[in-house]
Amino acid sequence: MTRRLLHALAALYALVAVGLAHCAVVSWQNGSWPHAAFFAGAAVLLAVAIVHHSYQRDELRFAHARLERDARLASFEDGVVAVALAAACCETWWTSCGFQHDSTCPHRHRSAA
Repeated sequence: MTRRLLHALAALYALVAVGLAHCAVVSWQNGSWPHAAFFAGAAVLLAVAIVHHSYQRDELRFAHARLERDARLASFEDGVVAVALAAACCETWWTSCGFQHDSTCPHRHRSAA
């Protein structure tokens, strides 16, 4: 959902909560206690829904930003590994941490023996 739509939904929740609170007050003024209690409870429930909705929206934004950051870091690390692999002269040199070379490697150091 887009940000505008989420804000519109939260505003709609608030508008309905205010309407239910108004119904609760009118019911209370006319002496209908059960209806007043029902409308007041529904208004409070919607107020809690607004708070919960905003909390979830913030959590979703945070998770989305974290996923984007992790994706950028992973691609950066992949690039570093690709450069290191391109600089390796042979498989034996790579697996031996630079101490040994293949017999066909042009960078192989010949011993004096």
